[in-house]
Amino acid sequence: MSLLDMTYGDKAPNIVNTVIENSKGSRLKIEFERELNNFVLDRVHQTHLGSPAEYGFVPSTLDEDGDALDVLLISDDPMPMGLIVPTRVIGVMYMIDSGEVDNKLVGVPADDKHYDDIQSIDDVSEHWKKAVQHYFEHYKDLKGDKVEIKGFAGIDEATKIFDECVERYNKK
Repeated sequence: MSLLDMTYGDKAPNIVNTVIENSKGSRLKIEFERELNNFVLDRVHQTHLGSPAEYGFVPSTLDEDGDALDVLLISDDPMPMGLIVPTRVIGVMYMIDSGEVDNKLVGVPADDKHYDDIQSIDDVSEHWKKAVQHYFEHYKDLKGDKVEIKGFAGIDEATKIFDECVERYNKK
């Protein structure tokens, strides 16, 4: 099955398929290009900051910025590009990137028992949230783009955003 045919999964919105694009710590911004049906290096971030989490997207969704809904995956293990990870959604980070809504679901690997104690965004350390916020507020500084983090919210808000992104995708 091609990623073009991949869905968000039959357990959504609680567990969604996440396609990994960028590994934690990387300065590379890799994106899946639908037209090419492949991963493409979009850019190398111009700061020394590396991604604070595994980063990917939920197939068959469309966020307000015109891209698939993004996911920040909390994991101790680096995940290779293209890996499909069943992700238990625990919340959402609200983000505005250059004036466009670019929200990020936050989740953990669904079958990783190390994260059983993390059931909602409230169970994630404040330090992790501050580090993620700092990264996204500054990773485009040298590019001149403005990014605003509007905070984090729980599962109910994440579900609402997910549902909106599925509806937007289905209308397209």
